Amino acid sequence: MESLIDKKDLRFYKRMIILIILLVISLSYLVYDKSVSYTRYERIDFQSSGSTLYANLYFPSKSLEFQENRPLLIYCHGIGSQRDFDLRIPIEFSKRGFYVAALDYQGHGESGGNILDIDPVTNKPALAQACSNLLDKLETLPFYSSVNISQIGLIGHSLGGFVVLMNQALDPRFNISVVWAPLVNFNPNQIRVIQPGYEEYIPANLLNKTNTNNLLVIMHVDDEVLDYADQALVAQNLTGCDVFNVTGPLFGGGHQLFSDVVIVESIKWFELNFFNSISINGPINITFIVNYIILLITLMLLVFIVLSLISYTSKYIPYKKEVSRIETVDKQTMLLKIKDKAITIKQILKIVFYTTIFLLNWEIFERVFGFVGIFLASLNITVIYFTVKIILYLRELRKEEVKFDLNQIITLIKSEFQLKYLIYAIVCNFYFIAIYVIFSFFYPFAFMWTSNFINTVIAAAVSFPVYFSLELLYRKAIYPQLSFLKKERKKTIWMVIIVVYVQINLMMLTWTWAFFPSVIFMYLILLYAIIQNTLIYENTQRFSAVILSSFILIQIFFGAVVSNALGIGSALNLFVQF
Repeated sequence: MESLIDKKDLRFYKRMIILIILLVISLSYLVYDKSVSYTRYERIDFQSSGSTLYANLYFPSKSLEFQENRPLLIYCHGIGSQRDFDLRIPIEFSKRGFYVAALDYQGHGESGGNILDIDPVTNKPALAQACSNLLDKLETLPFYSSVNISQIGLIGHSLGGFVVLMNQALDPRFNISVVWAPLVNFNPNQIRVIQPGYEEYIPANLLNKTNTNNLLVIMHVDDEVLDYADQALVAQNLTGCDVFNVTGPLFGGGHQLFSDVVIVESIKWFELNFFNSISINGPINITFIVNYIILLITLMLLVFIVLSLISYTSKYIPYKKEVSRIETVDKQTMLLKIKDKAITIKQILKIVFYTTIFLLNWEIFERVFGFVGIFLASLNITVIYFTVKIILYLRELRKEEVKFDLNQIITLIKSEFQLKYLIYAIVCNFYFIAIYVIFSFFYPFAFMWTSNFINTVIAAAVSFPVYFSLELLYRKAIYPQLSFLKKERKKTIWMVIIVVYVQINLMMLTWTWAFFPSVIFMYLILLYAIIQNTLIYENTQRFSAVILSSFILIQIFFGAVVSNALGIGSALNLFVQF
């Protein structure tokens, strides 16, 4: 037995060494790529229209030999995103020697507030002052002495373009701007990003040739979210700005503008207006796509490392599995073989049935009630499950002609809530959270955090039925049907395959809402959490352990999604209608 354990340990160490070597290689590239773009970054917080907003300030690595001070660029992301999801601007512009401040405006990322907020002092929309208030904060920081105050620009995408257009029109410090697929012209009754009575701040009503200088609009002619003529051409007619048309298919769709050409044209525009030249700053070398690929590989390696640690840690929290009855008859009759196959087919059909019913339940509720339908569908599954269990339990009591025994319930609870298994679940989550936090602070990408405690509480109330119903499906409905597989690891592998299939289908059912980057990221976290829980369940066979694991892990990220949803809820129709 001892030699067997040694062999398992040896396999674990070999696997970890390989994963760590690959991780070092991927991290080395990220460190190199970061060093080419920026030396460091700082998290900036400031007050704006009654809320605390956050931004990342990137310090460029490249020196500009042709001038002493550096340009400063403020970037506003699209709706439902956050300052460190889209790395194109921080990476590519800091590489050119620009200071870059990536802003989370109201209702996004860690920032508080709502996109409909009105500044109580100036009586202006909060979004119309977010960039100006950030610049006010930046002016107080030591680095600002090295900023060329005549070279301060704005760049924004989608709703971020809407924010940029308002700020540049109201603040003369911004005289050079680029907007990608901007929201310019809309009916405020259909797309609520402006409070009633403040329609004058809609770019179509605000912009003119006197308050807009050096503006470039970049938009796909077949944008699937915003109409090209109603947005780009309206901005051009009002301001006389330049418009760069994007044609042809793009990865992620025309609205996302995920293309080297978009970055190159943006860089040319700023450098032409800042330096009066598109060549003085050297050739343009775009690398963000490779950066995203390496980031994806790095995150996958981190996940494999965490899962390996979870599996290895289980040896210190042993679970005494029941020994299956040994069949004494060597030769089965043909009838028994057919019977076993029939039972296996029946179990497989049950898995298909349970999975189909679960997905149909989600689809029906989502179509009838929208995003809230996910919560209601989860409640429905939970209520149905416990109703069936109670009916079957009472029927069993009646059949056996025995009375309800409270001691049985107490024994079940004691068996379920064993301290060593709960500690194991906590340790497993600690691995992931620790690595996630360390990596996110080291390399600013996708650091999701709730904006306040209230949103965390709301997230707990909303998300608990969701992951509880999922765990009911996986652990109570599907897992028992895998009894034809004798080894627990085989059950785990098939559970993971089923989990991936279900999660992809759930994501497709709610694809309209999953358009937002924070929601897509939450789906990935939920997928990881359930795969992690499958390993935990393999080693504990305790439903309480997986629920505790889900609660610890999912609340952190779901709280951020709730903050985002509450902050932009009024603007959801901007994308839902498409």
